[in-house]
Amino acid sequence: MTDHSRNVSEGTPIDITVPRECVYQQFEGEPGPCPRCGGPLQQSTQTYLLATRRGKKITDSFIASDDMGWFCTRCPTVVINPEQLSDVLQHGLPHWDVGNEFTVLGVIDLDAIPEKKRHLPLGDDDNPIPLVKFTNISSETAPGRPTRRRKATRRKRTAPPRKKRKKKKKRK
Repeated sequence: MTDHSRNVSEGTPIDITVPRECVYQQFEGEPGPCPRCGGPLQQSTQTYLLATRRGKKITDSFIASDDMGWFCTRCPTVVINPEQLSDVLQHGLPHWDVGNEFTVLGVIDLDAIPEKKRHLPLGDDDNPIPLVKFTNISSETAPGRPTRRRKATRRKRTAPPRKKRKKKKKRK
């Protein structure tokens, strides 16, 4: 494996070309066993494609290299802490349109970029992003996790105003 697939911890190399299910799980330190099969998880620095939205509008997409992924060594699962992902999105530039919801679409396989195209920007027509999509991400579910950047506001439901009733005349 090349530098793009190095692991943070000692262990078997992660094959990022395998499509995986992404599980969002909040944790401190290490996430524990795989939530799908109970197998051991291994942290690995990878390059991810992130997407954000605000309401129904897709706002922007980002490429980030980070050690946020914990890959199962037994089944095709990666566990990502949404708090860590939120931290990654906190450091945006002013011209970025970071929406208030996000998702990780998949892992970018940098080794799949032909040598003669590595100088070109990723995502151009001549150099598409070699994305290994997460299997549980669809247009309905992506993006879908709230960021901490903006607090969600909740509207209180109130009863409709009551109509004024005419007072009845009292009989004498």
